[in-house]
Amino acid sequence: MTNYWVASHISGLFAIYDENKDPLKRGSRGAGFSISRGTTTTVRFSEDNKNHFYFNRKEVEVNLANISSFVLNHFLELAQSNNQSDFGVSIHHEFEVPLSAGYSASASGALSCAFALNDLLKLSLNEQELYQIAHTAEIIEGGGLGDVLALHKGGWEYRTLEGAPFVGKAENILRNQFKVATISFGEISTKSIIKNINWKEKINSVGDLFLQELINEPSVRNFGLTSKQFAISSMLATPNVMDFMKRYENENLIISQIMLGDGIFILYKDVDDLPNHPNLVKETICHSTVKKL
Repeated sequence: MTNYWVASHISGLFAIYDENKDPLKRGSRGAGFSISRGTTTTVRFSEDNKNHFYFNRKEVEVNLANISSFVLNHFLELAQSNNQSDFGVSIHHEFEVPLSAGYSASASGALSCAFALNDLLKLSLNEQELYQIAHTAEIIEGGGLGDVLALHKGGWEYRTLEGAPFVGKAENILRNQFKVATISFGEISTKSIIKNINWKEKINSVGDLFLQELINEPSVRNFGLTSKQFAISSMLATPNVMDFMKRYENENLIISQIMLGDGIFILYKDVDDLPNHPNLVKETICHSTVKKL
């Protein structure tokens, strides 16, 4: 048995670059931040020699764990080439964030799964290979585009070239006077957006524009402002998000949408300025995003 923890990630703006034949060169450009709520993945050999997947201690069908299944199948092929066979693996994900809500649970699950399976099967893959397996799973299965690259960078970041870690490029945003809180209202299917040509056109028509504004002034405040402009201009902002921004945004708070989820992140300086909401979570920015437990 072995287990790893990986941070979650939230994007505020992005543009889709998914046309290259090589999945390692596909992904997104954009900006976001990693948080200290993440995913713990435990892997062990199963007693019945079959593969099993568990989300928060509940077994799920393989079609609901398609990204973890993709990662597992990749490692099983490597194990068979090393003359390892006749075993099954149980993968247990414990998520500290809402699922399908823009917190990159699929990316943190894929990455923690890759690191844990590498240890369990004693395959000795290096860090670059593990990150790229997780990125490929995200791209092929439609879980996300740039979260694995962002998690590799950690902290507040903006991504200037799409692709997997060691292929794409990301830079940290260092100028910061803000803390961050989040509220999740509900789910959005990432795949239904990033695989839809109409949404892609809307997103890309403004995504690069606001990313360039952020690059010109790479501060956390400007990240919040450009993210809000992106959410509204791309028409991704949900009614819940629009209503919350109208109700609570003021000179002390910058509010934008979690991409891709029906939820918001709030940049603030004084905790007393935060609205009273039952689902509000004060987040901690995470710089060291992968840990062996």
